[in-house]
Amino acid sequence: MSYWTCKKVLVTGGAGFIGSYLAEGLVNAGAEVTVADNLNRGSRERLESVISKIQLREVDLFNSTHCDEVCKGQDIVLNLAAKVTGIEYNRFHMADMFEANMKLQINMLHAAADAGVKRFLQVSTACIYPHDAKVPTPESEGDRGSPEPTNEGYGFAKLMGEKLAKYYTRERKIEVLIGRPFNAYGPRDHFDEATSHVIPAIMKRVLEGEDPVVIWGSGNQSRVFVHAKDIARGMMLLTEKAPAATPINIGHDQEVAIKELFELICKVTGKNPRPYYDTTKPDGYPRRAADVKLLRKYTGFVPSISLEDGLKEMFDYFLAKKNS
Repeated sequence: MSYWTCKKVLVTGGAGFIGSYLAEGLVNAGAEVTVADNLNRGSRERLESVISKIQLREVDLFNSTHCDEVCKGQDIVLNLAAKVTGIEYNRFHMADMFEANMKLQINMLHAAADAGVKRFLQVSTACIYPHDAKVPTPESEGDRGSPEPTNEGYGFAKLMGEKLAKYYTRERKIEVLIGRPFNAYGPRDHFDEATSHVIPAIMKRVLEGEDPVVIWGSGNQSRVFVHAKDIARGMMLLTEKAPAATPINIGHDQEVAIKELFELICKVTGKNPRPYYDTTKPDGYPRRAADVKLLRKYTGFVPSISLEDGLKEMFDYFLAKKNS
């Protein structure tokens, strides 16, 4: 019997990119799963494999009454509800990103505490770290400086959400876990230009025949990319085993430069366009990688899906969507 067997678990944002993998993992572990999602960016399609085994609630979590309703009777809440976009949107809509994400965190924490929920995962982000953070980045780097400027509105909202998580753990009868996932990727990500992350953005341009392929920044900036299925598994382990009110990275330390990422995408897709690195656009963080000592200490988590295998999945997914 697993930790999750017969537990009533609410996943907010559970029809989304990472949330849908999380819902699948929880169902497979024996949990009684409710997904709460407004389906603006989430979709029933992502939940196809488990739709008959979960309860799907189409609700607006900006409405506190809806938050109260979905939290009733739940043992655990995993709060993935967030407004998440790409760097282009983030840097020009700081107020919207801050306000939207603060509301979703405040509403859900308040509702869960009032409903008597025992454990609550507050999903934060690696975007809380300052531009000059040590790499690989330990959690302590979140205690100094401001979030990277292009993501500042989103980063500050998530940092304040962490503070609120600590206060609720101290003052209410609820244990709030804090996870800081690093760059997620995978087949269920968004491929739309306005809000997509770097991998789907580049892959779409390559597959649609753009040549040269325009890539923001110098291409020398590096990232770690973690498959959304691995991040979901890390969230489950963290919720089960980690101490409350302790921020913990979810990721790894194997960096890849954006130039190398472009070459790998070309290899996987069998295309050979030229890259054009637009240095008038921001690089964002010069480097980003996770120090995962705390994650390993408490959960033993190690990602299982290689970047090349994950990109092959995305390629197959993109082609299937295009031909459907």
